[in-house]
Formats: sequence, structure tokens, C-alpha cells
Amino acid sequence: MSDVTTSTKVDETQTATITKRPAVKKSRLGLWVALVLLVLIAGVSAFLWYEYHAITKLQHALVTQAAANETKRKALEAKFAEDLAAQSKQLQGDVTELTQRLDSTSSKVLGLTNMSRDDWKLAEVDYLLRMANQRILMEHEATNSLALAQSANGILAELQNADLFTARKKLTEEIEALKLASKVDREGIYLQLLAITQQIENLPLIEPLFEEDEETIAAMEEGDEPEAQTFWQRVERVGKNVWHKLSIYVRVRDQGRRVDAILPPEDQMYLKQNLRLMLEQAQIGLLREEQHVYQASLDKAQNWIRDYYPLNDQAQIVLNDLEQLKKSNVQQPLPDFTGSAAMVKEYLRQKDRLAFSRHGGAQ
Repeated sequence: MSDVTTSTKVDETQTATITKRPAVKKSRLGLWVALVLLVLIAGVSAFLWYEYHAITKLQHALVTQAAANETKRKALEAKFAEDLAAQSKQLQGDVTELTQRLDSTSSKVLGLTNMSRDDWKLAEVDYLLRMANQRILMEHEATNSLALAQSANGILAELQNADLFTARKKLTEEIEALKLASKVDREGIYLQLLAITQQIENLPLIEPLFEEDEETIAAMEEGDEPEAQTFWQRVERVGKNVWHKLSIYVRVRDQGRRVDAILPPEDQMYLKQNLRLMLEQAQIGLLREEQHVYQASLDKAQNWIRDYYPLNDQAQIVLNDLEQLKKSNVQQPLPDFTGSAAMVKEYLRQKDRLAFSRHGGAQ
């Protein structure tokens, strides 16, 4: 009995040992599973946390970009509105200018269609007065200007328009003022200066007084001395030679005035050339109506003639002619026809406005 009992206990012990080993293995497996689950949960949590932050950052960037886009949109809208307003204003100005041009063109066309024979004559009067003013202001010419103004006055007399009486009265006064204006004989003065310029070559300059025959002087210097010549004769001959040589450089002349140094031949040519240029400068001052230039040029020419030319009859005639020319007034103030021309133009302008208003009322 005891053996059976002992074997039975041994079997139960082995069976219990066998039954306890699978339990230990199961507990380790659960631990590993739990660990893996924890790692997975941690990884998923980290991934979700990263994604959350990325989404938050992206949302912030989208909000910033949306705000920037909104600012740009508002700026573009403001600029578009400003450009549209400027273009509208410019278009309105262009329309206004075009309307004014159209009205002006219509007025001109209406004036041309309604122009009568008297209107054409008044237009001719306006043209003649403008030409007369141009001749006076630009060319300082009185004869042709007077003829043009008289032609315009004759046309006004033919019209016999009472409304143009004031303009014709003013034109008559201007014509009489031009007739009474002092006249300058520019052509005569210019030709007289030209004649004096041509006579400059004929005026003799101050020359040396000693004019011995050169052949005599050469004979005295180079002639053979006679053999029977005394000592005093030789001294006299040498003295004469010395006197002839000195007389070439030393001159005594009573001019009754101070005389500058005698010019050598090469300087005499320059003096005559400068004198001609000075007279030509006086001619330029005459044509330009520059009184100061005209008189200053003649003064300088007179001074050069007094200083370097002998006061003979020829030089005195030239000096007298220059003195008479200096008294001429080369500036000629001429009255113009601006007053009468303005009155005629104003009459034509009022007539055009009246015709245009009548045409507009008829429409």
C-alpha cells in the first residue's frame, strides 16, 4: 500500500510541475505584448503630436497668406479705382475739348456759309492792317506800310458801315501820324558812307618832308673824290652826308597840332583797312538803328584821320562829311496800326458770335 501511495504522490507532483510551467510562459508572453503595445501607443502619440504641430503651423501660414492676399487685393482695388477715376477725368476733359473744338468749327463753318461781300472786305481790311504792322515792326518801313493802311481805309469807306466809324477814325489818325513821322534817308546815308570808304585809298598819309633825289644822294656817297680836295672840303662833304642820313629819321613839321609817330609803310596798310572797317561798322549801326554804334564809329574814324593824315583839303572835306553824317538820327520811331486793327478784329469777333447765337436759336 505504501508503495502505491508513494508512486501516486510522485505522479501528482510531476503532474503539478507539468501544469505550472505553461503558466509561467503565458505571463512572459503577455508582458511582451504589453510592451509592444506601449511602444506602438507611444509612436502613434508622437506621430499624432508631430502632425498636430505641422497642421497648426500650416494653418498659421495659411492665415498669414490670406491676410497678405487680402491686403494686396485691397491695394489693387484702390489703385484700380484711382486709375479709373483718372481715366474718367481725362476722358471727360477730352470730351469737353472735343466739344469746344466742334463748336468752334461749327461757328467757323457757319461764318463761312453766312459770309457776305462785306464780310470778305472786312477780312481783307484785317489782313491789310496786319501786313502794315508787320512792315513797321519788323522792317521799319514806312512807305509800303502807309500804302497798305490807305488801301484798308479806302475799303472801310466803301462799306459805309456806321459800326466801323470808330475804327476808321482811329485808322485815319494813325495814317496821319505816320505821314508826319520823321523820315531817315537810310539809302542816302549808306551810299554816302560807301563813297567815303572808297575815297580812303586816295587820302595821302603823313610822309617825310625831305625828298632829295636819291640819285644825287647816291652820287654824293659813292662819287669819286677829286684828288685836289682840301681838308675843309672833305669835312664839308662828310658833314653833308651825315646830314642827309639824319634827315631820313628826324623831321620837323609845323602842323599846329600834336602829330603822332609817322607810321611805317606796313602799318599804313593796316590803318587804311581799319578805317574802312570802322566806316562799315557805322553802316551796320545805320541799318540796325543803333545810334550809339553809328556815332562812335564815325568819331573813331575822324580821330584816326586827324592823327595820321595831313590836314589838307581832301582830308578836311572827308572830316566835314563825317561831321554832317554824325548829326543824322538813324533811329526812326514809327507809329503802327495796332489800335485800328484791334477794333476791326473785335467787330468781326462780335459779328461771328452774333451769327452763331442766331444759328443756335434757330435750331
